[in-house]
Amino acid sequence: MNKQQDKFMTELTRLLESQNFQSEEEMEKFLNDLMGKDISSFKNKPSTNKEKAQDLVYEAYDLTPAIAKKKIEKALQLDPDCIEAYEYLGDTEESIQKADAFYEKGIEIGRRLFCGEKYNEYKGYFWGIVETRPFMRCLRDHAEILYLLGKKKECVEIFEEMIEFNPNDNQGVRDQLMLYLIELNEDSKYEKYFKMFKNEDKAFSLFNYALYTFKKEGDTLKSKKQLQKALKQNKYVAKKILSALPIVELAEYYGIGDENEADYYVSYAQPIWWETKGAIDWLKSIVQCLNC
Repeated sequence: MNKQQDKFMTELTRLLESQNFQSEEEMEKFLNDLMGKDISSFKNKPSTNKEKAQDLVYEAYDLTPAIAKKKIEKALQLDPDCIEAYEYLGDTEESIQKADAFYEKGIEIGRRLFCGEKYNEYKGYFWGIVETRPFMRCLRDHAEILYLLGKKKECVEIFEEMIEFNPNDNQGVRDQLMLYLIELNEDSKYEKYFKMFKNEDKAFSLFNYALYTFKKEGDTLKSKKQLQKALKQNKYVAKKILSALPIVELAEYYGIGDENEADYYVSYAQPIWWETKGAIDWLKSIVQCLNC
């Protein structure tokens, strides 16, 4: 979900909280009347320093770096616990080490605010609640940096924690998590999440399972069937893995079975396929057989 959508959800939440509904029916009628209208037209101005700080961060994403920096500084003066501000600083920092320090600060604040006495109020809904989304994004960005820095087990731990926070996994971290569990030979954990997120008909799930089956069993009838199923789902993946050329740019969105989906999978999985003993030769042989 992009920042504009987050801004919309924040404004909607503030608007609803300001109405003092007496019943669910009253709220439902209000929402129905709201359909098609511009929420910002209700002039529901931020009433707290926290809300003012959030709005400054939303504004910063549309400004030049110099002006945006002043907005972020002001946001942190208003609310030193503004996770959105630290997320912005991480997003706009070129050095991954410095970026990670900002994400870690956002995570530190998030753990204090959401993982203490009020944890049971948030557990299971860390993406459904707009307030906790910046914390979840900081966690994901931190995990990805950990992986780039070679701290793969620490990366996996963060992803596992994110699924505990939000079992629906709206951010899709299970894709990378399960791939990295294959890489780390964490078979029992892979099986756990495979059962949790079974029957997903997308490239990440199908090619991950084919690779997992091959790594565990070798070139068997089962592994061949799994790979063939994956190749049928997305015809672009094999060629991109075998090319050994890195994916340098990803589209913002992808469709099941299209080339953008293949780019998304291969950008993460290509090195792991090449590092898995025998996997590339196996992939080549199955592709050649299908093309016979």
